[in-house]
Amino acid sequence: MTDDVSLIGIAGKKVVIEGWKGLYGLPDDDLSIENAIILENTQRRPLFIDPQGQANMFIKKMGNDCKKPDFFKVLKATDDNISKTLEQSLKLGKWVLIEGVSEKLSPELEPVLSPQITKKQKQTLIKFGDKDIE
Repeated sequence: MTDDVSLIGIAGKKVVIEGWKGLYGLPDDDLSIENAIILENTQRRPLFIDPQGQANMFIKKMGNDCKKPDFFKVLKATDDNISKTLEQSLKLGKWVLIEGVSEKLSPELEPVLSPQITKKQKQTLIKFGDKDIE
């Protein structure tokens, strides 16, 4: 029954938000902070409409800050080897940022964006093309 309920107040952690702003350049506006909270808490793969490039910059800084070598890949939607790179990244559990995605997504991205995950014995598999990837 509170009038001023917000996603930031309910799901945001002040220390984490300040870290995002200071370390990764997250803009200090409610919409950007709410999007970062959703990014951190979602099970799905996020799709950002980012005309000013702020989310892109934020995600790149977070990905590049990871201490694991070659953990983060930035791809263009027009890259010739996008399927192979995406498949390899899925297998190794790497982050991938695909830039310049148009309104019509490639059908091969659908199982990744809306994860088509199955369990087979003790393995968790995601459908990618005609393959099941652990």
